[in-house]
Amino acid sequence: MNTALLYLPYLPNLFWFSNFLKHETVFIEGEERFVKSSFRNRCLIAGAQGVQILSIPIAGGRDHAQAYREVKISYHYNWQKKHWQSIRSAYGSTPFFEHYESRFEELYEKKFEFLFEFNAACLRVLIQLLKLQKGFGLTDEYQKQPTGIIDLRSIRSSEEQVHFPRYYQVFEERNGFLPNLSIIDVIFNLGPQAMNYLEDK
Repeated sequence: MNTALLYLPYLPNLFWFSNFLKHETVFIEGEERFVKSSFRNRCLIAGAQGVQILSIPIAGGRDHAQAYREVKISYHYNWQKKHWQSIRSAYGSTPFFEHYESRFEELYEKKFEFLFEFNAACLRVLIQLLKLQKGFGLTDEYQKQPTGIIDLRSIRSSEEQVHFPRYYQVFEERNGFLPNLSIIDVIFNLGPQAMNYLEDK
């Protein structure tokens, strides 16, 4: 059995992505309720001062009873500009930022109504940049205890048990090595070698 079920995060971290890669077939949970205080609307990057949280504002608050697919993004302030400025500030001096910059900038220039839609668009860009020959399916029915599939929708609880080998980070001399950040940290720092790192993990 090599089929996994994952939730859909915002610019997923290395732990999530390593699970995405090691299973032949991946389904993304498309019918769950929105989980507040999770990586569904936030990610972690390596800024000059250390770990920086990027959080997407949700329209109407974080109602955990609401279906994830129906959660709307709030534009009461220009969070897209802020996130993109933070990413540029954090990774503008990395070896491969200019190679991938335009693909990410496009994501922050378009307004998405729904969080799930935006996160799915981000994941597709990541898959393309990593040149992965795989995609993902979406569930059309929520099952609390699915059968015939590895349920990894709650994988965050075991992240601390995973070792992430050191790789080059631009602010490492100042902050030390910061593990398990968003996959964009590896992409901007390692470029074409990102897949080698992920596969060796």
